[in-house]
Parts: sequence; C-alpha cells; structure tokens
Amino acid sequence: MSNQLQLVLAVLAVFVVYVLAKVLSYMRQSDAEWNQVDKTKLKKWEDEDG
Repeated sequence: MSNQLQLVLAVLAVFVVYVLAKVLSYMRQSDAEWNQVDKTKLKKWEDEDG
C-alpha cells in the first residue's frame, strides 16, 4: 500500500474510535441523568390501542 493510503486509513480509524468514544460517553451521561429522575412524577399514559 502507498503511504498516502495508509495515512488516510489511519485517520479514518482514529475518527471512528473518536466517534465511538463520544457515543459511549453520551450513553453513560444519559443513563446517569435518567437514574436521577424522580420517576414518581412521570405521567402514566394509557395505551391507545383498541
């Protein structure tokens, strides 16, 4: 492989790892925030199916 192709593949790999790390970080933050919610105050919805 040429050096340019290796560089492009390396940059793409770093980008994919960065995006996955950010997604996992946002998932952990979302779970932490959901666990802090007072679930007794959530509105209960009735099913609208038949």
